[in-house]
Parts: sequence; C-alpha cells; structure tokens
Amino acid sequence: MKFIVASKNPVKINAIKDAIQAKFPHASVEGFEVESGVSAQPMTDEETMTGALNRARAVRSLALERKTITKSEKVLCIGLEGGVFHPSFIENKNELWSTVWVVVLDKEGNSYFSNGARFPLPDFMSELLLAGEEMGPSLGKRLKDPDLRKKEGMIGFLTDHFTNRTDEYTSIAKIAIGLWYGRDCVLTK
Repeated sequence: MKFIVASKNPVKINAIKDAIQAKFPHASVEGFEVESGVSAQPMTDEETMTGALNRARAVRSLALERKTITKSEKVLCIGLEGGVFHPSFIENKNELWSTVWVVVLDKEGNSYFSNGARFPLPDFMSELLLAGEEMGPSLGKRLKDPDLRKKEGMIGFLTDHFTNRTDEYTSIAKIAIGLWYGRDCVLTK
C-alpha cells in the first residue's frame, strides 16, 4: 500500500504516517510538493476544501505522470489544507476560526472528504489575516520561529503545546482514509 501526500511539509507527512500506522504499518508514505490552486491563506471553508481537493488531484496527476503509481498496488493520494473561515453564527465579522480539510483520492479517482479542527483564533491573528497576512508565517514571525508551520502550528501555540499541528491533521486524515477503508461496508450493511 502506498500513500502519496500532496506536500513535503513534515507535519502533513507525519500526520498521514500516524493516521495509517494501525491498519497499514508497512505502507510507504511519500510527499510531493504541488500547488493548491487557492490563495496562500484560504479565507473560507469552501476555499480551504477546494485547496485540499486540488492538491489531491495534482499529486495524483504527478504520480501518474512519474509512474509512481503501478497497476498492482493500492495507492491513495492525499491533499491536506488548512485555512480560516467566519462562522455564520458569530456576529463579530472580524472573528475567524481555523479549519482543516483532507481529501483522499484512490487510483480510480473516487474521493473521500473530512473536515475538522475548527476553533476560534485569537483577535490578534484574525486582525493579521484580515489585513492579508498568512497564519503560519505571521505567527512564526511573532514567536521568532520561521518554521512554526512545520512544527506545532497555531494549535500548539494556543494549547501551550498540549497538542500540535500533526495531531490536529492526523485525526482528520484518519477519518478521510477511514471513509475509503470502510467504503464497501456501507453498501453491505
């Protein structure tokens, strides 16, 4: 079994490794850098989901082009995208929430989606994002850690390292991969 991740970011690659460990302990996980086709800082739930889907499609195309996918092996191509959105139930138009989407594509092109990690951002971050900045670099600059997005991320900062970005992405990826894994069960029950 092979898992191809639409990123070389260690957070995203490790999230997939952690998500599959129990069911696919001997699977390979490989990352390729591809474009999301959305803004560097997705500002809506829809844009974030579109970025994850675009990444999954792009890495699938790249893997087919490079012949990374063989006919005999099972392969899943995975796009992960973090972004922000304004929940409709919040009256304060300047309050933004974090969101993460994961899209899994199999060799046949079937897609499996999962979304989560939805939490409010601090006011200072919402202000920076609404002014056109990107979350990872902005927080990294503030904390004097330019690689923060490849480590604990916003959730690590907000929870004082109680959890981190890899854990955040792992749970969402596990659901999307699980939907693929259980795809035949739905039809037989």
